[in-house]
Amino acid sequence: MKPVVIGITGKACAGKNQYAKAFEELGARLIDVDRLGHQALEANKDRIIAEFGDSVADRGEIDRKALGAIVFSDPSKLKALEGISHPWMVARIERILAEETAEVIVLNAALLSRMGLDRLCSHILFIAAPRCLRFRRCKARDGLSWRQFLKREASQRDISYQLLDPKAIHHRLWNWGSMEIIHRQVQRCCGRIGVKRCSRN
Repeated sequence: MKPVVIGITGKACAGKNQYAKAFEELGARLIDVDRLGHQALEANKDRIIAEFGDSVADRGEIDRKALGAIVFSDPSKLKALEGISHPWMVARIERILAEETAEVIVLNAALLSRMGLDRLCSHILFIAAPRCLRFRRCKARDGLSWRQFLKREASQRDISYQLLDPKAIHHRLWNWGSMEIIHRQVQRCCGRIGVKRCSRN
């Protein structure tokens, strides 16, 4: 039986990880695309250092903070990085999906559409939250200033409910920070999707 693939997307600090975790707790197989992104940096570190210079290297490893400061300040640099990392990540995800036996698979990916991963999903959850709340979360989590937050926002203009693959069924969920509400939203989504349980084989 073909698994149900659910994509979770949304702008920075909208709360995607909380929703992904709620699905995982119900038994879904979670693919954390951000984590794969870290693996992609490691797998392609020689190309990345050649592209961006030694300033993004720290004792032979990629300094993600230094790299982020470069790419979020220059759209052309961000595009160059994505040209290196995204093909590796997409190939890895396609391989995982081909081998996975779980009934429900969740792709947690901010750049779901930009990477073309929305075409792999039958359902997409777009997680939304007020900008002021997302900024407070970004400041607490990443130490971003308002200016840095706006730069990150500018790099995510294409993360939009309206730009999702029209072939998938879309669900827009508002996250105000309550895990109790998030769990209820996820359970309702499972009901709409027709998934009684997210068991793994």
